[in-house]
Amino acid sequence: MNEQQTYPDELLVKFLLQETDEKETAEVHRWLQEAETNRNYFEQLKSVWEESKSLQPTITISQDESWLRLKSKLEKPVKLYSSKRYYYYAAAVIIFLLGLFFFINRKDKPSEHFAHHHPEKKKQDSLLISEKPIVVNLLHSKQGTRMDTLPDQSLVTLNRNSTLTCPKKFEGNERRVTLNGEAFFNITPDKSKPFFIDAGNDVEIKVVGTSFNVKSYTDFTEVIVETGIVEVRKFNRVVMLHRREKAKIRKSDSSIVVQKNTDKLYKYYRSKEFECDNLPLWRLVEVLNEAYGDSVVIGRKELRGLTLDTRFDNLSLENILELISETFDLKVEKQGNKYILK
Repeated sequence: MNEQQTYPDELLVKFLLQETDEKETAEVHRWLQEAETNRNYFEQLKSVWEESKSLQPTITISQDESWLRLKSKLEKPVKLYSSKRYYYYAAAVIIFLLGLFFFINRKDKPSEHFAHHHPEKKKQDSLLISEKPIVVNLLHSKQGTRMDTLPDQSLVTLNRNSTLTCPKKFEGNERRVTLNGEAFFNITPDKSKPFFIDAGNDVEIKVVGTSFNVKSYTDFTEVIVETGIVEVRKFNRVVMLHRREKAKIRKSDSSIVVQKNTDKLYKYYRSKEFECDNLPLWRLVEVLNEAYGDSVVIGRKELRGLTLDTRFDNLSLENILELISETFDLKVEKQGNKYILK
């Protein structure tokens, strides 16, 4: 279709804020896939939204003036909700429109003299959206994994039920993508054009050339470095992760917790194996539930600390549980969709 399909801006803002539920996320993805103009519109909205977060306007605008400006900008009336959540998203849309207002003012009044004497300003302006629409490329994995090559020849492997949003071509002085779900990245080095990942929960990841695993879920973000160095940022907190280190950042917390990564289980969806090196049973069960959908339960507390030194290579869940039961002389009882270790 050539015409842009109408879609509520407040839901798109909600999607950008990582606040959509599974049904709403699927609706947005379907809308993006319907037409190229939809994807162009979303990418421009996303770019201006990101720009608006860095702008610090010095003027004061009254509530009435803000509402009038919002009302004049929106192409259709805003549906009012009785829930308090409406005010949250209405405020988000107002912030977006104010960011757009200041962006347009800055964009329409360039000054070569000012940019020459203020290189930081010139650098900031270079990050703004271009007049040429950016074509969005959506990589989506459903029940299986998906490996793909990005425009800069970087490699990405998506775990099941994961989505990566990136442009058809990286332009400007950065490479930026957005992840929902889990993926392993092997980034092509380019010091002049760093690679950024918007990983949800206000977390941004910056690399030049390295390999690492990222989980981006509603309540937390996790980064595990396999090679190189990865910069992880949340608000004004920044940490540098090195090989065999991981960081876990919860949505409700501004801190970034860094630890040594002690196992290789994060590779399971790429290698099709679960490698256990003096691994406690509770940890293996935790990852099995990630892989197979919360279907294994340890029935007795004292079994949690049992350790395994083995490798389960391309086996079904039933075969893995059978080997665990033989190793520790346990019983596996199936109740509905659950397997209980006793």
